[in-house]
Amino acid sequence: MTLPLTHMTAPAILAHLRSAAMALVPAERRVAEVLLARLAEVPGYSAQDVAGAAGCSTATVVRACQRLGFTGYQQFRTEITRHAVALAELDPGARESRQDDVEPGPGAVLREDSVAPGLPGDQEKLLEQVFAAAHEDLQATQAMLDRAEFTRAVDMLSTAGTILMLGTGGSSIPAQDAALRFTMAGRQATAPGDVLAQQFTARLLEREDVCVAISFSGANRHTLDAVDAARLAGARVVAVTSTGLSPLAKLADACLVTGTASAASEILSSRVAHMLVLNALNLAVQQRAGQPGFGPSKALAGLLSRTLQGHEEALD
Repeated sequence: MTLPLTHMTAPAILAHLRSAAMALVPAERRVAEVLLARLAEVPGYSAQDVAGAAGCSTATVVRACQRLGFTGYQQFRTEITRHAVALAELDPGARESRQDDVEPGPGAVLREDSVAPGLPGDQEKLLEQVFAAAHEDLQATQAMLDRAEFTRAVDMLSTAGTILMLGTGGSSIPAQDAALRFTMAGRQATAPGDVLAQQFTARLLEREDVCVAISFSGANRHTLDAVDAARLAGARVVAVTSTGLSPLAKLADACLVTGTASAASEILSSRVAHMLVLNALNLAVQQRAGQPGFGPSKALAGLLSRTLQGHEEALD
């Protein structure tokens, strides 16, 4: 469940469209690609116009819009028209259609040729653009995150016996980082790296345990197999993903959806957003338990202190 589309800001709507499009079937995805590529023209487009551009029927256009979370093409066009000016600032295609001497906004998508190598100040400009784009993307993810789903996830994690963090490929790092943070807070958390170990651990969970699955696409086969094993064991499932229309989202008891307004930085920004959401979950669980927001639990404080002291003595 995500924030209602009628309540979303322009960056959040664009982020939602980019991430949700990944879960569509091929014909519907062609519709989404046409809509995203021609956002500035949507207010004047009919469903027949979109169908012609996507090479499909008008029924497919309506169905694609419904799969994207709208009641149909008419509501989609209404929402895009309402945010037309703001979306034009975010949409790369709309920006590139302007005059060449117009300075791009801070969230402009970076192309390989956008910064001339070897020129004074080019690296400084590159840094500013990268961080500004990331800031804009993270604001969009914050806007689209469903607060009710977040609270539901905190409720589950606060009463969890064991917390299993799942993530493969690029999602394995956020999973392992989150497991360490929950462990430092005194919770029983683990993040197996091997896909078979993930499935075995998931199958051994119990009803009071929670499986947190992190996946950018929400369609990673190994992650889905482990989630199936966790559900078979009776454990509850929290999904952290970039689309609420994915197979993973449909399996979850609570789904935390993040996405970005920029196609160029989508995967990178989503990884950062996933780590921030996981960190927020950890802090919320600690806060509910009356624990300090940072640092190890009382049970681990002495161990951490001795470990750090041992490293200092080894360096001496």
